[in-house]
Amino acid sequence: MFTRTGDDGNTNLISKRVGKDSPLVNFLGDIDELNSFIGLALTKIKWEDMQKDLMRIQTELFILGEEAIQNKGKINEENVKWLENRTIEYRKESGPVKLFVIPGGSEEAAYLHIIRSIARRVERNAVAYSKELNFSKWLIVYLNRLSSLLFAMAIVANKRRNVEERIYDIGKYF
Repeated sequence: MFTRTGDDGNTNLISKRVGKDSPLVNFLGDIDELNSFIGLALTKIKWEDMQKDLMRIQTELFILGEEAIQNKGKINEENVKWLENRTIEYRKESGPVKLFVIPGGSEEAAYLHIIRSIARRVERNAVAYSKELNFSKWLIVYLNRLSSLLFAMAIVANKRRNVEERIYDIGKYF
């Protein structure tokens, strides 16, 4: 599909036209990338609880993008509390976690670590973009909690596959 309306380097965002190089368009692109990688991870993760959580996150990422454009309070403390509660549930299953976990292990955990690291980048960029855009504080808080949830899910994925975590021990190389 093409409309040719973006051929001049601008795009429509709900009710306004902005440059494709604007911080807002960059942020929306970051969210889209994260959402796409979650979609990829969903092709490999077969546990119903994780699938359900990831699908909810995908929808909330669309809402987060809409919130970045319109700032109407659609992403709020309730969304953050859900992420926190899900993280707590996965941490109960995983038990104590030693830092620093080397990303990888099972295929499912590797995908979750990838989307966790992308979520961290989206969060960093959101902080930078927030200097120019009028973001609700909940967007950045949401992204921060999201990466925590994804980390907890990766640890649980390895546990469910009986794959031992590799731990980086500071100062020891081999």
